[in-house]
Order: sequence, then C-alpha cells, then structure tokens
Amino acid sequence: MSDPEPERGALSPDGTHYYDGAGWGWQPLWLTSDRLVDFCRDAWGLPVRRASLLAEGMLNQTWKLDCADHDRVLRVGRSERTAEQVRYEYVVARAWAEVTPVLVAPEQDEVPVLDGHTLAVFPFVQGVSGVSVASPVRSREIIPVLAAMHRASVGLGLGQRPGFGSIDDHPRWFGWQQVRIAIMDRFGHGPEVLTPIGAVDRAVEEQDRQLDTWLRSGRLDVRAPVHGDLNPRNQLYRDDRLVGLIDTDDLRVEPLAWEVAGMAYTDADVDPRRVWRDYLDAGGPLDPRDEELLLPFVRMGQLGEIQWLTDEDGAATHLALGNLNHLVKSLDAPPVRDF
Repeated sequence: MSDPEPERGALSPDGTHYYDGAGWGWQPLWLTSDRLVDFCRDAWGLPVRRASLLAEGMLNQTWKLDCADHDRVLRVGRSERTAEQVRYEYVVARAWAEVTPVLVAPEQDEVPVLDGHTLAVFPFVQGVSGVSVASPVRSREIIPVLAAMHRASVGLGLGQRPGFGSIDDHPRWFGWQQVRIAIMDRFGHGPEVLTPIGAVDRAVEEQDRQLDTWLRSGRLDVRAPVHGDLNPRNQLYRDDRLVGLIDTDDLRVEPLAWEVAGMAYTDADVDPRRVWRDYLDAGGPLDPRDEELLLPFVRMGQLGEIQWLTDEDGAATHLALGNLNHLVKSLDAPPVRDF
C-alpha cells in the first residue's frame, strides 16, 4: 500500500523542502523556517514565535509569522526580484493604502536580502480567499477599489518599475520566439507540437498589429502603476466584504485599460458593461470611449500564459506542451480570464 500524498505546502522531515503538488513534487525551500524566525527577531525585533509556510504562494515562498502582538506574513522573493524593485513596490503600495485601506501595505521600510532573496513583511489579514466568493460579489467590491488605486497611481507620476515592461513594450509576448524553440527542443516537431505553436504564432501576429495601431493613435497613453495580479486568490473577504487586497509583488506600469479588462471579463456571471460603468462611476481615470479596448486586452492577457511554459533557464517545463494546448483552447473560447 503506497503512502498517502502529502498536502501541498507540507514540509519535509528535515525542514528543507516543501511539497508543491503532484505536478512539481518536492521543491527546496530557499530559506528554512528556523532561519527566518531568527532573522525576524534579530533584524526587525519582531516577537515571532513560529513560522508556517503558506501553500497558496505561487511564485514566491510566503510564510505566516505567529507573533506575540499580531500575526504577520513574510514574503521571501524569488531570486530575480531585487531590492530596488521592492522599494518601488513599497512606494506604490503605500500610496494605494492611503486611498483604500483594504490594500495590505508593507510594515517595514528596509528591504533586506538574505541568501539572494528579498524579504518583505506585511500584516496578516484574516479572511477567506475570493475564490470562494461569488464573482458578482467580488466585482461589486473590487471595482471601486480599483478605480481609487488607478487615480492614486496617475498622481504618482512614476516611470516603469525597474526590470519590468508593459504589454506593448518590445520584445513582446514573453520571448515567444525563444519559447517555441524550447518547446520543439523538448517535445519534437510533430503535428501535436507544431499545430498549437502555429495557433499561437497567428494570435501573436494579430495582437502585435492591434498594439501597434493603438500606439500610433495614442490610445494607450493613460498608463500608470497597476496591481498586475488581481486574481481572486489575492482578495480576502469576510461576510462578502473585501477586507484585504494582497500580493503587490507584480505591480508595474501598464495602460490602465489593461487591468480593467481583466476585471470586466472575470467570468460569465459578470457583465463587462456593468464593470465598465461601475469603474467610471467610481472615478476611474479613463475615457468612456476606452471601453472598446477591453476585449482585445483580454485576448492579449491570455497570451501571458507563455511566460510559464519555460523555467528560469529557458528550457521548456515538463508541463509545457499540455499548458500550450490549454492556452490555444482559451484563445478559441469565450473571453474569460482563467484563474
């Protein structure tokens, strides 16, 4: 009889690895629990009693800190995240928190780097994930917050976050030309590979033409820092009320319509026209005519899945071909964001 599968986020007996689900198996911890607790006590003076890994973390490794005063969340950034990028994040997140208190801003000012990983600490907010909340309720709660954040962002007058790019910057589509080569290197040149690659080639070409047209006409000039990852997992609720908006790690400058599009086409139970009206009524800083940008932006957002087809070394992952086929199906389906 085989041993039961560990729960996602479970730690190995020696505390050096965690279980990342059946698809990825056991993965190394960048920093162990004991080391993080000691650092938080010694460097920040936090009254930490213990740290437990939060399995919901997707790209970073995130820990809940059980503290004597109040609980906190410690984010251990992936190796490519720099202290300069995190300091930019802090400026924007704190500006957002001033206009909407549900935005969870960092507690500390400094950005320490431990073994090549940035550390950031935030207050822990008790609530249920937005995944368990009906999408019309999420839309009602998040859209006024989004409008307030966008107004604050425009007022900051910031340039692009260091090391980041906008959807219309070149090179586009997350290095698709290199990604397609990596997929063929791993999976071959058969029709089961070339057919989905050709579908993405056509989608990329079409979206390039659209972006170039908008850029020439000035349609994308209203841009400022956006949250960049407003999926339901980053929204916390109590009694159908938004009480926490978390994970500003991916914020960057984008055309503001890009982020509104992701909210407008959340799922079939949310009317994109209603989202757009609610955003404008809440003071969102866009022109009513920009509604026509939303649907094309959702299509472009679907191509964002390209970035997850290769690993940090540029090699296609073992899941890349399946994920590529999923991307192609999403491009042919009604425009609904897949969280």
